[in-house]
Amino acid sequence: MDLQKIFSEVPDFRLNRRKLHLLSDILVISLCAVISGANDFEDIAEYGRQKKEFLIKFLSLPNGIPSHDTFNRVFRYLDSKSFGSCLVKWSSEIISCLDFYQVNIDGKVLRATAIEGEKKSGLCLISAWVSEHNLSLGQLKTDEKSNEKTAIPELIMALDIKGALVSIDAIACSMSVAEQIVSKEADYLLALKNNNKTLYEQVRDWMQSRKEYFDTEKHIDFGSGRIETRICYVCKDLTFLEDLAHWKGIKSVVMIEASQEKKGVITKETRFY
Repeated sequence: MDLQKIFSEVPDFRLNRRKLHLLSDILVISLCAVISGANDFEDIAEYGRQKKEFLIKFLSLPNGIPSHDTFNRVFRYLDSKSFGSCLVKWSSEIISCLDFYQVNIDGKVLRATAIEGEKKSGLCLISAWVSEHNLSLGQLKTDEKSNEKTAIPELIMALDIKGALVSIDAIACSMSVAEQIVSKEADYLLALKNNNKTLYEQVRDWMQSRKEYFDTEKHIDFGSGRIETRICYVCKDLTFLEDLAHWKGIKSVVMIEASQEKKGVITKETRFY
């Protein structure tokens, strides 16, 4: 794919008479640098200098590598929405080469963004993340954590998720979200918790009382001084779960029994999807 062509869609705010570097060059260098571990504008400029022989093979670089001040200034005034759309387009081109992938949609409050003394003032981002490929498909900013419920459908609408498995926390476990995902030719894995009280209790009681009859898979993880065991139970016969009858495209319900042992202490948790 031609990164320069993709980034050429970002509007250039700079005056023509003061341009020494192409905006697409600046954005491509920044992207390559961040992927390679750059943490700030000094790192990006240093990456450009170290990799100039590589970069000049596909970039114009009419006046060499920009300074760190140039990178800083460009990103300070850049049209962030347009830049974000280009990144989503780039990610979509990569994703189009994959047969199957799982998209994890979740909201996180960024550290050190809250105003002291004001609850829910931190910056919350809803992101779509393909973990096995370390790839972000897109993100949305919300005013507070409670806005996840309205932001998640908006993010799903903006994504190309055909053929993917979309997993989301219980805040988005609703028939409307399930229908939206299926309408985009994807599958869903939605966490089921007490915010759907009646359905949660029905699925919980059904699966715990009959778990010996379901398909089962066991997985054990070792690491960081702990042993974690997860047993997954899958029920595909939903005949007796009446509250699921109107869920678009539903195929199964899942129960995970997880136990974690650390320093001789065992903790247990049961989750439903």
